[in-house]
Amino acid sequence: MSFNFKDKFKGTVSIIGASEIDEKTRQVAIELGRLLARNSYAVSCGGLSGVMEAVCQGAKEEGGLTIGLIPFKDKNRANEYVDIVIPVPFSQARNVVVVLSGDVCVAVAGKAGTLSEICFAWIYEKPIIGLTCVEGWSSKMAGQQLDDRRTDKIHGADSPQAVIIKLNEIFAQNKFNPIKNI
Repeated sequence: MSFNFKDKFKGTVSIIGASEIDEKTRQVAIELGRLLARNSYAVSCGGLSGVMEAVCQGAKEEGGLTIGLIPFKDKNRANEYVDIVIPVPFSQARNVVVVLSGDVCVAVAGKAGTLSEICFAWIYEKPIIGLTCVEGWSSKMAGQQLDDRRTDKIHGADSPQAVIIKLNEIFAQNKFNPIKNI
């Protein structure tokens, strides 16, 4: 018996965001995780605390799949809500792997690490959605075009529900590299 990822999930969404967050951002990220799982999206992230943990918690509450690409060799350092732990102990180079692991990137709040991931997503032509109802790079970069190598802009979404609407539009238009069968 083989497992076909596409039969269960529409695709994988890379979640990028701050490792230290306030309660409002935590609640928004948990709701985003819940909605991603309910809408058949797998979650990929850095696998640690803050936005990463909150989104994974919400996804797990709804039976979703979570993937954590942690910056350590020890898999036990991932947050408790990660199903699949992938060690990527290459310092900031891990940010590239987090971005490339998803079909679309969603930024939630964020500091310098998140900004670097937004830039990598832009360079690697991943659609990007910036959540604007929280403070940080996600709201600052929403609606922006980083440079002239792409004609689109970073999509803005003012709520977790708006993120799902935009994700569904992007996936319906097939504006990403399709998932391969596992």
